[in-house]
Amino acid sequence: MRYLRLPLLGGMFVLFCFAVSGFVPPAFSVENDAALEDFLEKVEASSASINSFSCDFTQVRYLTIFPKPVKFTGRLSLVRPDKLRWEFFAPLASVIVLNGQKGLKCSEDGPVRKFGLDQDPVMRMVAAQMWAWTSGSYRELRNDFDFTLFPGPTLVFSPVHQEAAGSFISRIKVVFDPDYLQPIEVEISEPGGDRTVISFSDYRRNLDLKSDLFTECGIR
Repeated sequence: MRYLRLPLLGGMFVLFCFAVSGFVPPAFSVENDAALEDFLEKVEASSASINSFSCDFTQVRYLTIFPKPVKFTGRLSLVRPDKLRWEFFAPLASVIVLNGQKGLKCSEDGPVRKFGLDQDPVMRMVAAQMWAWTSGSYRELRNDFDFTLFPGPTLVFSPVHQEAAGSFISRIKVVFDPDYLQPIEVEISEPGGDRTVISFSDYRRNLDLKSDLFTECGIR
């Protein structure tokens, strides 16, 4: 069914929305700004100490038009500064690979699509936001979102202009591992009631990842 094809970019859904929503930067204001700034600095510092990682994830998509949620599983692999692989294993295998200025987008029932970031403006914007997210650079999104920090630690942010966000997102909640300050759960809520919950687990840090992970689709 068509909705099963959403994961081809589904894991990067929120990142794509950041890139194409066209927000107009407003003045940033948030309660307890000092505590928030301190937390964001710690997130960036923790991310900077990790040159590579791989983790498993489970993505559950809740759609108001379907009685049961749709569950996907996959793995995220990254090598700084510019190699990333976002792969879905089930129920539909698909993968996006970024390697410098080049990329691959593949699915188990379709041809491999190669793209260059210098020639594909959409994927270039997606890639830029992906690196902002995986590097822990949440402060780069401050002009577009209102941030609120909760114990946990948990960061909740929502578009400053709902009319600019359109039908994309109404709120994003990120729950962090208290020790490494990497996301362990991301919940993306949409204005119509649909939502996506991505849970990350089994982080493996500072690995010697195989180079072909970032040059080939290799769908299982």
